[in-house]
Amino acid sequence: QFAVFAEVAADRGMQTTLEFAKSLALSDLETAVAAVRHVGRADFRLLIDTMHLVRSGSTAADLAALDASMFGYVQLSDSTLEQRNPAYRDDSSDRIVPGEGELPLVDIMLALPEGLPVGVEVPMRSRAAAGVPARTCARLAVEGGRAVLAEVRTKRCASA
Repeated sequence: QFAVFAEVAADRGMQTTLEFAKSLALSDLETAVAAVRHVGRADFRLLIDTMHLVRSGSTAADLAALDASMFGYVQLSDSTLEQRNPAYRDDSSDRIVPGEGELPLVDIMLALPEGLPVGVEVPMRSRAAAGVPARTCARLAVEGGRAVLAEVRTKRCASA
């Protein structure tokens, strides 16, 4: 089914990515990598969501061990290492500003190839429920993401 989906998308000029999370059928990096390899298309790659990566038991070292061509996109967000809410989905919809949580975001980003498209995925349900305006939440998420990426650039430059 993934192969058919990737082919249909490619016929329309689109590339596709595959996301995994411990709450999905594709629950971990290893299973998602196997699916991408099985499809065998250069336009069908992994989407790395930083929270799902860590929560499913994978590390930056696991990413670094993969070929750079496996990655299509990264969703940058932060969270606690352990699940905070009874339902995993609740954690997914109430994340922490990048750099303010417990995830090793800089290490993860350093393990991924440079130039990979990055999105900031930081839904903040609890802040919204507390009356924090959406504009403020968006600003916090973008500023946090930029700060993490600036630290990644600094470390890459220092090691070059």
